[in-house]
Amino acid sequence: MQHYFSLHTHMLYLFLFGMAFLSGFIDTITGGGGLISVPALIYSGLPVTTALGTNKFQSIFGLSMAVYKYHRRGFINFKMIYRGLLMGVLGAVTGAVLVNYISNHFMKYIIPFLLLAVFIFNLLNKELGLKPGKKHLPEPVFFPLFGFILGFYDAFFGPGTGNLWIIAVVFFLGYTFLEASGYAKVLNLKSNLIALSIFLYYGEVSFIIGAIMGIGQLIGSYWGAHMVILKGSKLVRPLFMTVIFVNILVLFYDWIKM
Repeated sequence: MQHYFSLHTHMLYLFLFGMAFLSGFIDTITGGGGLISVPALIYSGLPVTTALGTNKFQSIFGLSMAVYKYHRRGFINFKMIYRGLLMGVLGAVTGAVLVNYISNHFMKYIIPFLLLAVFIFNLLNKELGLKPGKKHLPEPVFFPLFGFILGFYDAFFGPGTGNLWIIAVVFFLGYTFLEASGYAKVLNLKSNLIALSIFLYYGEVSFIIGAIMGIGQLIGSYWGAHMVILKGSKLVRPLFMTVIFVNILVLFYDWIKM
């Protein structure tokens, strides 16, 4: 297929546009769009590092659209989470520095089981996130604390960060999946901007492919946000569970291959 794409560039661009649309649609609702966009970029023939950098670039388009739509509908309070954004930057920088000195290999053994626990917990608590629940931490404590923790994790390892944000917001703040999804987008946008700056520094971004996919991301995210605002948490929860399950399969597969 890579040989076919090399001979028919317009088909490659159409394929990547379609994958970006689907990625943006899914990512806006529940996170996990990278499960679609990253393999598509690698499948197109890009080196892995360039594929990762280009994925960060194109995802910025979709995340920005999602944040705009959620904020416009009143699902994001920036005054409430600015400390989380600041601590997230600190956590991301710390994680990016430490990963150069400490191997993150051990995370491959931990994260699949953590996501499996999240999946089972949600399976057993079928009403979780469908309506406001009990608050276990106040927002001024939660957002700086988890901003640093998940900012560090995102830079140090990465997979499933959006899913972890959603379940953390739902469980510790008692928010619905709809509200949690909006906050997860803001915090993911911050992480992606930091990561993108590093990829840009090393020249690992394909701007033409990134721009084409970015347009697909914008359209997919627009419709994803429209659907989730229309349908609410009843749409987010099943997609969240599906993405978590796929993440678990991918991570366990990578673990078994080692």
